[in-house]
Amino acid sequence: MKVYFIGAGPGDPELITVRGQRLIAAAPMILYTGSLVPREILQGARADALIHDTASMTLEQIVDFFKLAQERNWDVA
Repeated sequence: MKVYFIGAGPGDPELITVRGQRLIAAAPMILYTGSLVPREILQGARADALIHDTASMTLEQIVDFFKLAQERNWDVA
């Protein structure tokens, strides 16, 4: 399991890096902060990816997602 932090830059979906796009496209789990990251950035995600907006979650809830990813040996973007 690896956790990748992807910078969203100024928030324009067209300005995300190529590497960031690749990581989003490959990740089985994506955790993002909806108050900072536009949903359009996630358009290239896998159809079966678990995608969650963490803006309203507690730290405990977020940690539970990391535990699930670790159990399944999933990378997280």
